[in-house]
Amino acid sequence: MSVQSFALHFRWNVRALQRNPLTRTSDRLEALTFVVLFLMTLLAIPVATHVADRAYDSTMQFVQEETQTRHSVQAQAVTGTETPTDFGTPLYVDAKWTENGRERTERIASAGAVAAGAKMTVWLDEAGKVVTAPLRPADASVNATSAGWSVWLLAVVFCGLVGLAVRKALDRSRARSWDRALQLFAYGDDGWANRHS
Repeated sequence: MSVQSFALHFRWNVRALQRNPLTRTSDRLEALTFVVLFLMTLLAIPVATHVADRAYDSTMQFVQEETQTRHSVQAQAVTGTETPTDFGTPLYVDAKWTENGRERTERIASAGAVAAGAKMTVWLDEAGKVVTAPLRPADASVNATSAGWSVWLLAVVFCGLVGLAVRKALDRSRARSWDRALQLFAYGDDGWANRHS
């Protein structure tokens, strides 16, 4: 739906809410539904913002905890990564580093191809176990943004589906009204107005 057609539809809905005697009840109901659902999508913005703020705060707390409990050491690749046989297969490399005066060698997962002898960063927790790098504040921003957009888009989709269902029901009702009116027009009254088809 283009901006111009949306504006035209919005203008038609606002006019349908005015006191024109030619406007059908179903048109007014459809217009009222459209306006209410449009306002609901606008009111979903503060809710989505609140969800994004909560997601950011909780992720930042997690970032701070990980930053305090993890530290990095510089390591050297003993062997290079092997050529993967499958797409998505993790790459492993043997790396050695010195921690607290003793040398340590361990097989770790690598983010990409690493040549033998290359320098790399290894992250360790407080117990000395190899872990992933801690989350960064940028990760918290991405998490919050995706949470906020997800909530708002869910609200928009829900309102769109409700609007579509209401419009379909009203279209069926209008079609039945047209059928009754055409029967009256074609056959005259002759009691058809009192019969149920």
